[in-house]
This record gives sequence, C-alpha cells and structure tokens, in this order.
Amino acid sequence: TGNIHMFSNVARDAHYYPRRHRNERPWTQEQEEEENRPQNSYSAFIQLMPVFIIIIVSVITQLMATNPPYSLFYKSSIGHVISRETENLQVPYYVDKNFEKSYQGAELQELEKTVEKDYIDYIQTSCWKEKQQKSDLSNLAKLYRDERLKQKAESLKLEHCEKLSSLIGMHKGG
Repeated sequence: TGNIHMFSNVARDAHYYPRRHRNERPWTQEQEEEENRPQNSYSAFIQLMPVFIIIIVSVITQLMATNPPYSLFYKSSIGHVISRETENLQVPYYVDKNFEKSYQGAELQELEKTVEKDYIDYIQTSCWKEKQQKSDLSNLAKLYRDERLKQKAESLKLEHCEKLSSLIGMHKGG
C-alpha cells in the first residue's frame, strides 16, 4: 500500500575496479583461465566420483550374482521350468535343466532342506497375511455394523494356514 524506495551508494555509470596491492601484477584473462582449468576438471571429477562408484559397485554386483539353483515358483525367465518335489515333505519346487548334474547325494539333501525351510517360511508368512485379512474384515464389519462384511470374513478360507498345519503334522509324523 505504500511506496518503496531503494537507495544505493553506487552510481549507475560507475565501474568497480578492485584495488590491487603494490606487488600484484595486473590480472589477465589467460591467467584466470589457467588457474580455473585444473580446478574445474578436478572439481568435476570429484562431483562425478559418487556416480562412478555406484556404477562400479552395480557392475561388480551383477557379475558376482548368480541365479539360485531352485525356485518355489515356475520362473521361465531364469530357466526354472522343471518341476521337482523334496523327498521328505514333498514340497514342490522348480529347477533348471542342468540341476541334476550339479546336485546329487548329500548336496541334494542339503538343498532340499533349504527348499523346505523356504517353503515353510513362505507358508507361515502367507498364513499370517490371511489371518490379518480375516481380522481386518471382521473388525471393519463390527465398526460399520455390516452383516455382509461379517459373512465375508467368516467365509474367508485360510488355505495357507491349513497347509501349514498339514506340514507340521507331516513333519512331526516323519
């Protein structure tokens, strides 16, 4: 609402000339370019260093990473297309076509123990998710007093929990 005035001590046509010390030579553009050149390339290198490190680590990780010898699910992208079952719990898993050459005897038994452990972990996690989903639906039904949600919660089957129970029974029995 009011007028704003700005004042400056520098006249419009005045040029700024830095004061030089007695022993200082006049500065030339060549000297300025020469002094900035090494610093600029070094500073650019320092700024790009994190990018180079990330790229190098990524490449090394890719080179060192190998596909696991099995998958609990069919994965044609990495060649796990041949179906097998573990000897103890009959857990289904998938391997590539060269699997039988690499895994026999004790190595195969150790791998199958790992497969069974991974499968049980997967079933436990899935069971927990199913129970959580059922609980959430039940709570929503109570909150909104919705009979349809209540029926849906009650009818929700806990398939992975049933599998887990049967696996535990097999494990205790076997």
